Amino acid sequence: MLFQGFPSEIELALGVILILVLAIVAYKAKAIDVPGAAAGAVISFVAFLAGGFAWLIVIVAFFAISSVLTRFRYDYKKQLGSAQEKGGVRSWPNTLANGLIAGLAALGEIATHEDIFIVAFLGSIAAAMSDTVATEIGLLSKSKPRLIVNLKKFVEPGISGGVTLLGELACVTSALVITAIGTSLGILAGNYRILAAASFSVIFGAIIATNFDSVLGGTIQGRNKCQVCGASTEGLTHHDTPTVSVAGKKLIDNNAVNLIATLAGALVSMGLFALLLLVIP
Repeated sequence: MLFQGFPSEIELALGVILILVLAIVAYKAKAIDVPGAAAGAVISFVAFLAGGFAWLIVIVAFFAISSVLTRFRYDYKKQLGSAQEKGGVRSWPNTLANGLIAGLAALGEIATHEDIFIVAFLGSIAAAMSDTVATEIGLLSKSKPRLIVNLKKFVEPGISGGVTLLGELACVTSALVITAIGTSLGILAGNYRILAAASFSVIFGAIIATNFDSVLGGTIQGRNKCQVCGASTEGLTHHDTPTVSVAGKKLIDNNAVNLIATLAGALVSMGLFALLLLVIP
């Protein structure tokens, strides 16, 4: 994995145009609002400076897959109190929660050209995608979720900290997909030692971070109750009515937990990468 150099003037112009077009398309598709699109464009531009179109493709793949899954059976997820607010339209808090760490990793790569920041970038994106996919797919499981901090206890679908076998399989699959995309685009490259260490680190960093997200969800994440139907929800509103805090820390919402999880994905991936380079011959 080597620094490929900054984009040429032509590539830079094409990259800016592409980022703006993608932001407009996402907005028109009601996948994101204007502040969210602006935040996403900034993060995408920094990633483009660090790794060119390949890094940009990774971000686009994450956003596209997440948006599609968020809207899949949205009404059912809304009944559970676990659907994305505003009809699935993301805003800047969600954008930063899932992309800020990736943007910082890209800045690290620009400043140092060190492989470990490439691993951090993919680790954070893989963690964000694995968590999103595990949540959106796990909600559709026919098996009742178990509380990750007490696996003997069953919880209702949509309860923070609940995990299912389907969700875990989706998590692993997602981590493999991001790693495969990174490898196919040449983001993860080099000799066997470097490629093996980087791939393993991104995959397991994402899996660990996703389950850490569930632990946070089952312990400190704020949980609210709908004043209309009594449903448990992470949202601040339900049935267009403000919800009431009933558990966890009120200031620790889903976006805060996601930010912590993506940071964990980056840090765990970086740590594993550094360790594996020492032990792989």
